[in-house]
Amino acid sequence: MSKYEDNYAEIKWDLTPLPVKERVVHDSHRSHLAMPYVAGDYKPYDCPITGKEIDGRREHNDNLRLHDCRIHEKGELEDVKKNGQKRINASIDAAIDRSVEAVASQIDI
Repeated sequence: MSKYEDNYAEIKWDLTPLPVKERVVHDSHRSHLAMPYVAGDYKPYDCPITGKEIDGRREHNDNLRLHDCRIHEKGELEDVKKNGQKRINASIDAAIDRSVEAVASQIDI
């Protein structure tokens, strides 16, 4: 491997672009430059519970905390659509069974 001092005279200092065959092609859509990621702020929206306007990330998080809410995780809504009614029916059946057992235990047979 040659050192910078050894090939200094061979460096081309003109500003002509490289031929197409010599250009660097990146397979990734990401830039080859390392830069920090800056997350933008949320656009204002009306709270579905109170109707108050929520402006920004901090107000959004405070509003979620105030109403004991959270953001849905990926796939959670689809799971509720698929299995939600089954879970509701199972909990109703369990409540009915407990009620029947409580009443049956009070009846003197």
